[in-house]
Amino acid sequence: MSVFVITGATGSVGKAIVAQLQAAQHTVRVLSTRKNLVWNGVEVYHWNPAAGQIDTAALEGADHLIHLAGATVSKRWTARYKQAIMDSRVQSTQTLIDALAKVSKGPKSAVSASAIGYYGSDFERTMVETDAPADDYLANVTKFWESYTQKLAGEGRRSIQLRVGIVLDPGAGVLGQLEPLAKFGLASPLGSGKQWMSWIHVEDLARMFIYASDTELPSGAYNAVASEPLQNKAFTKTLCHVLKRPMILPPAPGFALKLVLGEMATLALMSQKVSNAKIVDSGFTFHYPELDGALKNLYAGE
Repeated sequence: MSVFVITGATGSVGKAIVAQLQAAQHTVRVLSTRKNLVWNGVEVYHWNPAAGQIDTAALEGADHLIHLAGATVSKRWTARYKQAIMDSRVQSTQTLIDALAKVSKGPKSAVSASAIGYYGSDFERTMVETDAPADDYLANVTKFWESYTQKLAGEGRRSIQLRVGIVLDPGAGVLGQLEPLAKFGLASPLGSGKQWMSWIHVEDLARMFIYASDTELPSGAYNAVASEPLQNKAFTKTLCHVLKRPMILPPAPGFALKLVLGEMATLALMSQKVSNAKIVDSGFTFHYPELDGALKNLYAGE
């Protein structure tokens, strides 16, 4: 059995990873900003990335580090919050870099969250890991973020960045926004409805973080998306079908979304058709490669 250290573990992806690791009887250590966090079967260590503070005992003798910490992008992007998105990623990663330099026996892998926002928006091309980053806010955040997480590599330590797509987890993220609309029969395509959505089931994503940790996967970026990207209209139609609700037409216009969401409407309107060939070719297999099966799993009994 191995010892895993996880940052950002209280988010939906982190919880899924912890559950899978516990089921496999691995030792789980969590770095938390909450001093009073109690988690059954989990060793909790305190850190304060904004102040550069960390209990280095969390990393001593660990086998793998999974780094998820970072402020969510699913909140209104005020100038102040945009800075918080960047700062949370840089500060947490720099704190880990500094701590790893102090431990005598640190982890042999560091698998960090990244995002397909790296690629920008495009309605035509299929996006792959070797593509150059776009030049917009999300791409710049992601590029800068990866420039830090790459530094988690060290002698005998791999550093992997999983560029995560839309995570399917009820009540969280994009699905958490669409789900109540669909359940009330109010879901409709967004904008043109032609934008590509590259998604992944939360359980597959958790499995991928663990796979990237304990498999001899070479350092670098890997796209964390399922095999079936869909255009927004088809995605919404599938969600409504699984929930047995109608889909409303016409689509919600892009300008209305921008009025309601501000600059964050970018998340709803950007088009990203992303390839997962690199991670699949390495040997990873998906339990939920198609959207219909993924949603039926998530909403079984609804």
